[in-house]
Amino acid sequence: MINQENIYQLLQKENWTELIGIFYQNKDLIKKDLLLQTASETTISVMVQKAMELETDSDFVENLGQLTLLNAGHFIKLKPEQDEAINVAIANAKIDNLSLAYNYAKKYPDNEVSKSIITKYHKEFPKEISNSSKNRILTTENTLDENGIDARKSMFNSYQESEFFVALKRVFDTYQVYPNVALSNVIEYDLIKNQLNQTERNFFFKSSIDFAVFEPFKNYYPIYFFELDSIYHDTKEQKEKDKMKDKILSLSNSKLYRIRKRDKTVSEAEFEEIIREIRKLTE
Repeated sequence: MINQENIYQLLQKENWTELIGIFYQNKDLIKKDLLLQTASETTISVMVQKAMELETDSDFVENLGQLTLLNAGHFIKLKPEQDEAINVAIANAKIDNLSLAYNYAKKYPDNEVSKSIITKYHKEFPKEISNSSKNRILTTENTLDENGIDARKSMFNSYQESEFFVALKRVFDTYQVYPNVALSNVIEYDLIKNQLNQTERNFFFKSSIDFAVFEPFKNYYPIYFFELDSIYHDTKEQKEKDKMKDKILSLSNSKLYRIRKRDKTVSEAEFEEIIREIRKLTE
């Protein structure tokens, strides 16, 4: 028969596993015996105090977890502040397993230790957003860095590009037009790689096309490619890059139309006229 002295002796030895076992196996007996109740409450108070000190001993933390299970199963009754201290201590001790630590920390999100863990978790993992179909569709968002800056930029690298884009949209009004499209997104590398040298292969994965026109009714198949050239393309380095890009498009049986202003006063309307002429030539 268990008595309070057995509990106090185990408590002195910090034999948490045996103590948890006693609470589990003697639920009804403890409820009926005031001395056993007192010994049980004393044990819990000691464990909570150690938890508040954020004890990280693995055996102790494991038994804190067992204590929460006993509480959930109504074998013991923890006060709210005791439950908080225990869950926070487990979260702190499990920080190397961030997902597990988060599951404990989120029970008490206003606790300072919990806040730190939750913040760390959201920086590493996306935050789930509630939605009307959350049982079937998962929606998440990243967490903004408190020291972050607005580093977004326009899709266009120059005003001339935005002018040309508008002209393309007018000519190909039922098509989809995208600027700065990666070559690897519109050309099957494996089909042409054997005809490229190593420099050209490296270039393939670093380069983009200024504009691509896609057929929306044919699985977004690209049908036109345009480059908007400038004086920048007169440098030796850029000429080599242009040559490689031309070769890649030629090998993929695709026309690449290069457009360049000879007069700075060329307008958006003139761009549009040239694009219409190119379209008529190919249809």
